[in-house]
Amino acid sequence: ATNSQNPVDLKDLRANDERQLRLEQSIQDLGFVYRRKRLDAAVKPTEITSGAAAEALLSVWRQEPHRAKFFTREHFGKLYDTIFTEQTNGAQVISAVLLYRIAENHRRRPDDQDPLFVRYASCFIAMQMGRRLLKDLGLKQLDELTHRNFESARQLIDAKGEDYFRRSVEDVNRALKGLYGDREISVQQLSATFRRGDLIERLLDIAV
Repeated sequence: ATNSQNPVDLKDLRANDERQLRLEQSIQDLGFVYRRKRLDAAVKPTEITSGAAAEALLSVWRQEPHRAKFFTREHFGKLYDTIFTEQTNGAQVISAVLLYRIAENHRRRPDDQDPLFVRYASCFIAMQMGRRLLKDLGLKQLDELTHRNFESARQLIDAKGEDYFRRSVEDVNRALKGLYGDREISVQQLSATFRRGDLIERLLDIAV
């Protein structure tokens, strides 16, 4: 029945879902505020909306970055169980959002040295940033990221977030060259490439 609803309605319908309530408490325990409802806008750095959490989780931990920006209508519909699993905890949500924000800040306000594709690839870059964070934490799988090591994760993001971003930009550049060779890539091609999942396997094959 929910498939016929618009995305705003779906988000509202999920707001009181057990997983959302559990995440709200888990995130609060770590000093952040989780905004479950669509009218709850995030205005402080310590506030996270459910919509932002969905985009970040899908990009960083679910490794489906092409669906994060362009499938937002499905985040609280058919992709909900993929994004918000029973195992998802506050530490994972906050870490994903903090990484994603760095990539999104560069998308909105690129530095002079940022390549053109940064405007289209923030979700893909964030995915690689997540891989680097887990490696530096010495974690083999996402389930190991919990309240116990969250502070270490947060400190790493604060200290190395921009470095993660730069190195992940290099990963995307390498993946693009593997896909297109030395051909010049038009803006239209770039946009289309990041709407698809062409680069995901190439990026996951790159050692971080």
